[in-house]
Amino acid sequence: MRHYVFIFLLLLQSAILSAPLAHAQRGLKRATTAAQQDTPTVASQDTALVAGQDSVSLAAPQGDIATTIKYSARDSMRFEVGNKVVHLYGDAKIDYGDMKLEAAYIQINYETNTLTATTLPDSTGKDTGTPVFTQGPETYAAKRIAYNYKTKRGRISEVVTQQGEGYIHSEVVKRNESNEFFGLHNKYTTCNLEHPHFYINAGKIKAIPNDKVMAGPFNLVIGDIPTPLGFLFGLFPTPKAKRASGVIVPSYGENTRGFFLNNGGYYFAWNDYMGTRLTGDIYSLGGWNAEVSTDYVKRYAYRGNFRFTYDNFKNDEADVIGGARTTDNAFSQLPSSRRTFWIYWTHNPVTKPGRGSFSASVNAGSALHQRLNYNGSTQYLSPTFNSYVSYQKTVPNSPFSYTIKASQGQSTQTGNMNFVLPDLNFSMSQVSLAELFSDAPSTNKWYEKFTLTYNVRASNTVSNLQPARTRSDFPLLEAAPADTIDINFDNLQRLWESGEKQASHAFGIGLGNYKVLRFFNFSPNVSYSETWLDEKYSFRFNPDSQRVDIDTTNFGRVYQYSAGASLNTTIYGTVNFKEGKKVEAIRHLVRPSISYSYRPDFGDERFGFYQRTLIGADPNTNEAIYQDLGRFRAGLPSRGLSSALSFSLDNSLEMKVKAKSDTAEAKSEKVSLIDNLRLSSSYDFARDTLRLAPIRISLNTKLFKFINMSFNSTLDPYEKDTLGRSIDKYYFDFTKGKLGRISSAGLILTASLTPEAFRTDEPAPANLPSLEREPFDPLMPEYVDFKIPWTLNLNYSMSYNRSFGLRGDRRLTQTMALDGSLNITEKWKVTYNATYDISNQNISYANVQIYRDLHCWDMSIGWVPFGMLRGYNLTINARSALLQDLKLTKRSNTGYNY
Repeated sequence: MRHYVFIFLLLLQSAILSAPLAHAQRGLKRATTAAQQDTPTVASQDTALVAGQDSVSLAAPQGDIATTIKYSARDSMRFEVGNKVVHLYGDAKIDYGDMKLEAAYIQINYETNTLTATTLPDSTGKDTGTPVFTQGPETYAAKRIAYNYKTKRGRISEVVTQQGEGYIHSEVVKRNESNEFFGLHNKYTTCNLEHPHFYINAGKIKAIPNDKVMAGPFNLVIGDIPTPLGFLFGLFPTPKAKRASGVIVPSYGENTRGFFLNNGGYYFAWNDYMGTRLTGDIYSLGGWNAEVSTDYVKRYAYRGNFRFTYDNFKNDEADVIGGARTTDNAFSQLPSSRRTFWIYWTHNPVTKPGRGSFSASVNAGSALHQRLNYNGSTQYLSPTFNSYVSYQKTVPNSPFSYTIKASQGQSTQTGNMNFVLPDLNFSMSQVSLAELFSDAPSTNKWYEKFTLTYNVRASNTVSNLQPARTRSDFPLLEAAPADTIDINFDNLQRLWESGEKQASHAFGIGLGNYKVLRFFNFSPNVSYSETWLDEKYSFRFNPDSQRVDIDTTNFGRVYQYSAGASLNTTIYGTVNFKEGKKVEAIRHLVRPSISYSYRPDFGDERFGFYQRTLIGADPNTNEAIYQDLGRFRAGLPSRGLSSALSFSLDNSLEMKVKAKSDTAEAKSEKVSLIDNLRLSSSYDFARDTLRLAPIRISLNTKLFKFINMSFNSTLDPYEKDTLGRSIDKYYFDFTKGKLGRISSAGLILTASLTPEAFRTDEPAPANLPSLEREPFDPLMPEYVDFKIPWTLNLNYSMSYNRSFGLRGDRRLTQTMALDGSLNITEKWKVTYNATYDISNQNISYANVQIYRDLHCWDMSIGWVPFGMLRGYNLTINARSALLQDLKLTKRSNTGYNY
């Protein structure tokens, strides 16, 4: 409705009125002769009727017309020369640039300077050919259009215009020379039907294109039933392709914190690339919440979002009793009053070759903030949150790259926080030693296969929770309890000093890959790593105090190295069956592999990593071994010589079957029977006893094309004494098929079922979009697909652990989870999610969601029957994002935060 200076004015002023009438007739005859060699029939002196005329094109003369004007009619075009009127009948069309008009009938009157477009009745009397005007992305439809191209005023009857996601139905619209239009008896809706299910009824409106829409008294009408919801006037900004600042209207409701106004505030549109939302919540029972959120983007460079939330939580009942308690009142289950905060920041760069990239993912704050202000069960149940900020770059035309990073992790259950700051990493990808030290061309010598990789990482790991020191760790040392350091500005130095500062160097030396006896792959390897630390301890027994004294130096160094080799090959065999059988062949693939590794005993005194210290007068019975790297136990080499031979055996089994197609050209199909069956263990020659490591067996396969099975077990090969300790005597007996005692086992079965999985030969998709949504989310997600009749995802997991001896026991844990959806009708859908603990015989978590598609409205019902999240929710809301606040919500007061 904003662009009614369209093609009709240009057509009449430039193509007809600017030239003499005789010139217009001669131009029309020439165009007609070019398209059709028939002579037009002249009905009278004043009226000319051109029959069979399909289209006419007028080349653009010099003047107001910028391009060629094309108009056509399916039935006929009639010219009344004396009355200066042009009639276009049947699918009348006019094209001019990006503007287009279509109608059953179009009349151009250059005597009164008006044009008219209307519908025409068909043989049954039904109106057809509604006038439709299109200019660029905008489309207008009306039953009748009358326009004066001289005064630039118009009148449109029964018009429907589309403005973004909304539609405006007007009984009469008038337009003035300033391109403003005035509507009488208007309906605004987001329903795209001719007779909408709901609308906002306004008697009068005035629209200023690209500026605003003003309305008189209006009210909401649902199902043709007027409601009292409305106001005396309305003012709606409608800027085009321009970001604008403005007020954010809050939503209202009720939960355990009382009645609330939610997400009200102001939006600041700084420019086309950055905007900030300043919003807040307020609750009738006390407390408030404030949030600042900024979105930013730079095309072809980066985009991100930064959000800071501060919550002043109030719970007067818990404050009175001095803490939380469990009663029937859900609000009393919440903690006492407190103030919390949360920082959320994401920054995603566009990676470009040869240039560094900065990225960030920060999700951190107070321990209870996410549980008090959660948006769904996933956030509420998350035990940990992790964050990082990093800069990474690969040096062009070189094998070198580096990363500068800071990371943080926190547990919402224990309150423990770990920081790695800074975290510097420099690495060199695999390079050939021959190319590294010489520019000579390769001669394919065996030593030219040697390769080298290098990586160094310097970091400082800080934790607010210092573990306890016990006497079992350090005999005769004073036991130290666990200590928690509050994270604030006063404790920054203490946190920094308690951090584990170290630099780790790792060298990977590849000695090539060689063929042995034609069928075996032989790969030797050497590795070396070294770690620099900021502390090193030395221990000395003080006979006077009968204590062990500790001396600390500011630098420590630890290193370790090993060497080894591996040998592997592939063996396969195929069994073919007779023609005409369903099964054509079975193929067995075996991949045996053995490897040997050697590592010296780094507990030997010559390395200096472990220190033998007297703790009494008798050196034979009062001697202890201390590791001299203090709290750096993770990087300390293990004690004892290792000379181990490892072996593994991988198997896969597949079957070749005849295709179901009856054609002779049909190809055979391969069906996997066993994806992988693996058996592995190792034998350490350097150990005095118990040289054979536990035997591990794992199996992965697919059953019936839609069930994935994963199985693993660990077999203990040794006999046990009465205390459950292993003795140097083998338990297995190959003659009886015994490989060992099962000490642990696990089984996981997953299945994703859809109707397509049974109708086709293709397996079910591995990652179907989950239909579960967060409970009590007020808006229906866009990915709920009513076209899928049903889905069912099943997950069964079993874990078995056994301890031996007189007090040995067996522990079996089993859980069953299912989720899916069911379409009751084309418009009703039910989704469900439940987890059942078979061992404890209880339901861990469950929720049910019911959706109803109301065309332009959505209805959802959610129910969580168990746990802190228990309760129900009923929401009816308009589907369009423009009317997201037009909703009705009813929540129960029995569940947490509801």
